Amino acid sequence: MTSNVARITDVPNLPIPGTRATAAQLCARYQVSRSTWWRWSKTPGFPEPIRFGRSVRWEPESVESFLLSQEA
Repeated sequence: MTSNVARITDVPNLPIPGTRATAAQLCARYQVSRSTWWRWSKTPGFPEPIRFGRSVRWEPESVESFLLSQEA
């Protein structure tokens, strides 16, 4: 018998407020595909990522501000 309840591992972890977020976390937050995310990241004015070795993260507040400014 299968359950229709989503397990915690089925949903990417959303960023903790005040921390930097991965592309996967932000894709889940804005419900977009990875290819859409990378297309957005090439848009002039999009917040620059912060790199830690091979890890790439963004400030969620900066991304939110950018996306809101694009709606206007």
